[in-house]
Amino acid sequence: MLETFESDIYIFNNDISFLIESKNIPKVLSTLKEKHIAEKENGQSISNKKNDLIIWNAIYTKEIIKNGVSKGALHPLYNKFYDKIQVITKLDELQALEISMATAYFNILINDIEVTDNFMINKMLQHIHVNIENHLSLDRLARDLNISVGYASDCFKKHMGIPVMRYVQKVKIDRAKTLLLSTDKSILYIGILLGFYDQSHFSRAFKAIVGVSPTVYRNSNYA
Repeated sequence: MLETFESDIYIFNNDISFLIESKNIPKVLSTLKEKHIAEKENGQSISNKKNDLIIWNAIYTKEIIKNGVSKGALHPLYNKFYDKIQVITKLDELQALEISMATAYFNILINDIEVTDNFMINKMLQHIHVNIENHLSLDRLARDLNISVGYASDCFKKHMGIPVMRYVQKVKIDRAKTLLLSTDKSILYIGILLGFYDQSHFSRAFKAIVGVSPTVYRNSNYA
């Protein structure tokens, strides 16, 4: 008799490890969308899905630490996802969380290596990407990293070529674009998730960067 695992089959192969190493987030999101369709068709249980996400949370953390990101930088993100997994009771919301989890960890991996010759910029990038779903401010960034606001602003602009809060806004909108195309969550849900005050605030910020509203972007690009 052929034995099968109750958990996600991807846990037991090296596909995700390879995709993490190659930083191939589009392929990961495509794989997750296919997996989510199968889960709905097969009636995936909530308990099994929660267990799988707990395992994936640990796998992503371990793989990204192997790529040089510090454990300390990942602790808040790991704990946030772990806590969210415990309280969600619907499959579609757990699947949306899985998309958010993959996107968050990959963004840290990709953006953490944008600068490798400046320790403080690396710390700032890590902090931004770990906390991107919160109401980030320059004051909070400086306070959490124990540096002055002036130093944080000048250092980031010098090395990254962009004001730090404009970079934060860009990262939020990039994350929003991914969530708009990879989940069916509402515009309001995605906006609030990413730390915007309301749908209007989110839509204005999105249009200012992308050129169209979140609704138009989703309708024009969703496949």
